[in-house]
Amino acid sequence: MAKTTIVKKTELPEFLPHGWKKEVSIVLGIHVNTVTNALKMGRGKTYERIKQVATIKWGRDEDVGLSEIKKQHS
Repeated sequence: MAKTTIVKKTELPEFLPHGWKKEVSIVLGIHVNTVTNALKMGRGKTYERIKQVATIKWGRDEDVGLSEIKKQHS
């Protein structure tokens, strides 16, 4: 039998508030310029972590299904 794979939203939210890069860099413990460089590259582990944090903090619950994760991180 084939396994069922659940695909989560992998893109950054359409709207991110002012200062979101600074917040993400604090959460991840990296420099703001690292966030900027990772976004320019568009690939890599750091980029994936940035997307994950931004989606958790500013993503819509119905698209991602992260309401429980948001509650845990709040």
